[in-house]
Amino acid sequence: MGKPMAKNILGKNFRLAVYNRSRAPVDELASMGAFPCKSPADVAMRSDVVITMLPDEVAVEQVLAGPSGVLEGLRPGAVFVDMSTVSPFFSRRMAELVESRGGLMLDAPVSGSTFAAEQGALTIMVGGPREAFEKVLDVLQAMGKNIFYMGENGAGSFTKLCNQVAVALNLQGVCEMLLLASKAGLEVKKVIEVVSTGAGGSWQLSNLGPRIASRDFRPGFKVSHMRKDLRLVREAAERLGIPLPGTSFASELFKSLDVLGYGSEGTQALYELYERLSETSRNRSEP
Repeated sequence: MGKPMAKNILGKNFRLAVYNRSRAPVDELASMGAFPCKSPADVAMRSDVVITMLPDEVAVEQVLAGPSGVLEGLRPGAVFVDMSTVSPFFSRRMAELVESRGGLMLDAPVSGSTFAAEQGALTIMVGGPREAFEKVLDVLQAMGKNIFYMGENGAGSFTKLCNQVAVALNLQGVCEMLLLASKAGLEVKKVIEVVSTGAGGSWQLSNLGPRIASRDFRPGFKVSHMRKDLRLVREAAERLGIPLPGTSFASELFKSLDVLGYGSEGTQALYELYERLSETSRNRSEP
């Protein structure tokens, strides 16, 4: 996600310094006008706004606070924007580190596929100091179509977890619906068309339903990432003392799918797990 987001920032004529753990994306962005850096600290020393888009909390903490990390080069008054999907409690802890070095932090996770990132059409949900949000709004608008300020640090990350609950449970419903349609002998693509026009319609159905029907499991968002996100939801629910039974079940499904070797496939590969469960059930019922 980070590379197309960076390209859109360049496309809006911002000066951009870049670093990545693998070199190829840096070289590609440098060919487009970005300044290649040797470390996150090098990026921070050259920047008023520092943005990270990383897979998990371990990577975020390493890039921010590890050796040659962002904090080593952070300018006074600079804004650190973490656009990764992480725990809101982790976001708050990182914000305290940034503030201790004279900066401000925003947690600003995104919703949308890689295609949305390429088009600069992401939804971005932001938590942190209002003055920091106002300072970087034009940069966020280079990457996203819908920008929402949600409140203090952690509010952006909490909103993203809410989004992932809705996405996972909706996709689970889509998979169950399409399995029912298939086993009933219906024309699956026609069922998708019909249901999409009524109360059962959704982004998951309209966008991932046809891909399921065509058995196209190429990733827009990977199974392994959804597994991680739902783990974060369950951890947050535990800390808040609330029951999320549907989310817990979806989390177990995505964990099973990942263990079965589908971690790098798109989340719509959840349908494969339902098919496998269906075949197991059918075989057990046969004499």
